[in-house]
Amino acid sequence: MTLLICNDGLIGDFLGVLPVMIDVSKRDELQVKIHPEATAIFSMIPKKYNIKLQDREDALYDVILKMDISRAFTISSENNYYMSQAHFAFLGLKVPETALKAELEFEHIEMCAYDYIIAPFSRSLPACQCWPGEEWQRLTDLMPERTFCVIGHDRDPRNYITGKNVSEMYNQPLVKVANLLKSAQRGLISVVSGPSHLSFHLGVKNYLLTNQNMKWGNNPEAITIQDYIPELKAEKMVELLRNN
Repeated sequence: MTLLICNDGLIGDFLGVLPVMIDVSKRDELQVKIHPEATAIFSMIPKKYNIKLQDREDALYDVILKMDISRAFTISSENNYYMSQAHFAFLGLKVPETALKAELEFEHIEMCAYDYIIAPFSRSLPACQCWPGEEWQRLTDLMPERTFCVIGHDRDPRNYITGKNVSEMYNQPLVKVANLLKSAQRGLISVVSGPSHLSFHLGVKNYLLTNQNMKWGNNPEAITIQDYIPELKAEKMVELLRNN
């Protein structure tokens, strides 16, 4: 039996580990020790892989693997890998030629189908990679014919973007967020954040505002705009949305 230890709780970081976790489970019975914040994502791993949470601290394992996100990040920068590829390399396994998506299964919940979901917040991005609130507001003002839903956490400001065509959905279970993204008519607009990573693994269209040049955290399938984000004007973003 193998134990895999993953201490990273951020949505994107944990999703990036799932493909290699599933690969390991195909080779041996697998238990995992995870960060408490990753429990909701862990619950979405298909049951067919029979991956279990560690049940005893004193259990005996044939192999113990401990993920190291810092080392994986270095491997990514050296080889131009997306995070899910870098974790394979870190464990000494054959690296997939393309970035693998996590297999996810979860309850279907009927959600309101907005044109766009907006994820303007991030727990870890520096200010130079964030878009000013007034430009997010101007984006929705310039597209009154479209509907938007802003998603966030308790720590994020309410009424950050307002208008007759704007709704909010804050601090909701991950399963509801996943269903909301899947129901979006035109996709997700975001900075590099958990929702952007989730959109990749769900196959949801993502318009991504990013100043990150390496592959590590950029959604491999996103339509990206890589201007200096703090100075990006809403008019240019509207043009991108209308042409794609």
